[in-house]
Amino acid sequence: MRTANRHAAKLFSNVSRRRLVNNVQRVLFTLVNASTKSGWVPRTSLRVPSVGARVRDLRKAEFGGFRVECRSAADLNVTSRSRSTSRQTFYRIVPNSVTVTGLNQVLKGVI
Repeated sequence: MRTANRHAAKLFSNVSRRRLVNNVQRVLFTLVNASTKSGWVPRTSLRVPSVGARVRDLRKAEFGGFRVECRSAADLNVTSRSRSTSRQTFYRIVPNSVTVTGLNQVLKGVI
């Protein structure tokens, strides 16, 4: 996990994807567990309805107030033969915005 807060990292390490009950939790789980070194996640890998709305929710104070960045494939110099990938949107959660308080707000009932 890439969070700056060790307590948040420890808390999040106990979360099982199977226990997540809503789409905001699923998006947060995917963004925090991004497997790439840069942390950028393609929109298509966030397999929930209304991804943009769920990302906006994560930015709101009542959903943890996380800082979530958005970039295009062109901004990140991501190239592919697929035309759809060249127009792909990528998201990244800013590691130091992941706090125990924010995680508790979003993952209530899961942790």
